[in-house]
Amino acid sequence: MNKVIFLFLLGIVFNFTSNAQFSQGATDSAKSEIQQLTTEWNKAIINRDSLTLSKILAPDYSLNGSVFRDVWMNNTMHHIVTDSLAVLGQPTVTVYGQSAKSEGSFFWKATFDGKPKINAEYAINDIWIKRNGHWQVLLRMSLQTKIR
Repeated sequence: MNKVIFLFLLGIVFNFTSNAQFSQGATDSAKSEIQQLTTEWNKAIINRDSLTLSKILAPDYSLNGSVFRDVWMNNTMHHIVTDSLAVLGQPTVTVYGQSAKSEGSFFWKATFDGKPKINAEYAINDIWIKRNGHWQVLLRMSLQTKIR
C-alpha cells in the first residue's frame, strides 16, 4: 500500500513537471537548498525544534504514507529522544521544477518513552515541493536496511 501511494505521488510530480524547463543554476540551487534543509531537519529532530520542523514539513506531510504530520510531530516532540541521527553519504537530489526527490541513507538511534526503540540504518526517499518560494518535504518513504 505504501509503495502504491509513493508511486502515485511520484507520478503526479513527474506529470506536472515533465514539460517545464529550468536553468542549471536554478536546479543546482534547489539541490543545495534541499541538502541543507535535510541537515536542518535532522538537527531539529535531535533538538526537538518544533519551529524548524514546522517550516520544513509540509502541512500534508506523511511518513510512509501512513504516519501523518500531527502524529509524527507529537512523537518527535514528546516521545522520541534521539541519541544519534546521521546522513550516511551525500543524498542524491533530482529536481523536477517545483518538486524534487532526495534519496539517501541514514543511521538513527533513539528511545521511545525511555525504552530503546531505534538503532538501525534506513534507506530514504523524500519528495519535496516548493510552495510560496520555500521547499518543504511532502513525503518520506523509509525502509530499515540494517539493525545495529
